[in-house]
Amino acid sequence: MKPVLKKTKTPKKLPVSCKITLFFAIIGIITGCITGNLLKENLYSPLTTIYNETINNIPGLDIDKSDIFLLAIKRNVKLFILLYLFSLTNLWTYYYCAFSLYTGFTNGLLLAFNIILHGINGTIRFLCYLLPQTLLFIPVYLMIIAHCDNFHNIFISCTSSTPYDNTYNYSTKQKKGKLAIQQFPFIILCLVFITAGSFIEANLNLPLVIWYMGHII
Repeated sequence: MKPVLKKTKTPKKLPVSCKITLFFAIIGIITGCITGNLLKENLYSPLTTIYNETINNIPGLDIDKSDIFLLAIKRNVKLFILLYLFSLTNLWTYYYCAFSLYTGFTNGLLLAFNIILHGINGTIRFLCYLLPQTLLFIPVYLMIIAHCDNFHNIFISCTSSTPYDNTYNYSTKQKKGKLAIQQFPFIILCLVFITAGSFIEANLNLPLVIWYMGHII
């Protein structure tokens, strides 16, 4: 009898679009940190007093969690819609690369700002601003970008195909409509994740920042 060969499961590789996203995000963080240090005399000095007063007064402020929740939802839904809209165009690759670079750059500036003001403790302070909602948002946005990249390829090939390329004699409008309908389950899933992340930001991140400012600083 011939020996039965067992199929070994190969680990799923990270999509190329996700690798590009992480690459540009890391470049953005590094660039933001360098820029922050280069401009610390001119950029940060006037903001230091305002920043410290605002942050140190957070524990005593009456902040409505529902306002934070709504702001987080609006911000993330807007980003989600922009990613989807640009995936319908030929600017898609440039947009998600610029999105990743900008997101990394702004976080790099914030990290540099905190390190300049508080030394190594600034890193912990920076993480407090991002956790724990970032642990959900990072994989969600990677999933969105990977899906939009695949959607972009299908949509562009659909719009650029000629009637003779259509095996099933569907018109371009019919194919677009079918493709649009197929996106609804994924869109709803993303909105659920965004809502969950926004809830975490309002109900876990805000108390964490208030506790850190009140007990550690």
